[in-house]
Amino acid sequence: MSAWDEYLTAAQRLDAAQRDATAAAAARTTAVQNAGQELAMVRQRLTLQAARLSGLAVRAGMPAPLLTPDAPVPEPPDPVAASALLRAAIAEIDTADAALSEVDTGTVTRGPLPDLPQTTRNLIVYGAVALVVLITQLILFFVASGPAASVGALVCGAALPALGYGVSWASIGLLYGKVDRSAVIGAGVSAAPVVLLCGGIAVTALLR
Repeated sequence: MSAWDEYLTAAQRLDAAQRDATAAAAARTTAVQNAGQELAMVRQRLTLQAARLSGLAVRAGMPAPLLTPDAPVPEPPDPVAASALLRAAIAEIDTADAALSEVDTGTVTRGPLPDLPQTTRNLIVYGAVALVVLITQLILFFVASGPAASVGALVCGAALPALGYGVSWASIGLLYGKVDRSAVIGAGVSAAPVVLLCGGIAVTALLR
């Protein structure tokens, strides 16, 4: 083989090596870009999943979980290994989303008696407070002695339903969070003690 032939052979080998190096660099660049996109997607899904889990905990009346990462994963040796780790992470996120969907059916409610409609639960709160108000009114009216004291007790008892309505309104918020508080129904139930007390006084006056 002549010197020229050896030169051509060496040049061809060098050209092939350069092409291989260029292809490897391009593949590495593509792998890095793909890994960056997958990493951004994983971070976004983790953020959405954390918000969903925290929202579910709040609706269930439980404290939001502390989402701390596991032990740090060793840094992958190359972009291909990084992509493999990210694909495994995506699979785990899919599994976690499926498990969360089994629990988060949209019917998770906060507070006691979660199986009842919210209007019924509100009515129970309004009714319980109204009963306490009625008992308090009766005690004030019958314990008070003298006309002036009776009038004062009646006026005080008439103001109690408004206070009871406010207590019921605040209690529903504390028990069930931001829900429809059935304001019209609550006002009617809260006014019932005044109606009953006035009716009782009228009946008593007629029977005397």
